[in-house]
Amino acid sequence: MPQTERSSVITLRLSKRSLKRVNVVLALEKVDRSTLLKEFIEDGLQERVLDLYKKGKISSGKGAEILDISLREFLDLLQHKSIPFNWDSGSIKEYLKENYGE
Repeated sequence: MPQTERSSVITLRLSKRSLKRVNVVLALEKVDRSTLLKEFIEDGLQERVLDLYKKGKISSGKGAEILDISLREFLDLLQHKSIPFNWDSGSIKEYLKENYGE
């Protein structure tokens, strides 16, 4: 039986302008507010992590770890977003060695 992740309740204050924009998207997406806000957070977190990677502040391995995805999935994400790989990264070298014997 798979374990479910425990969630935490947080309070978030939005300006009237932001809440209005959220409500417009809610009406178009036809999802509940909680689901939409979780998706916004996940999307924003992903963009922040990719930006940190582009700036050289984190490795691909660290990016994958933060996003809780495999290194392969992170590399696919970089490719999908047209972000150049840092082939000198230790994470990439280790991944290639483990998976391709290089």
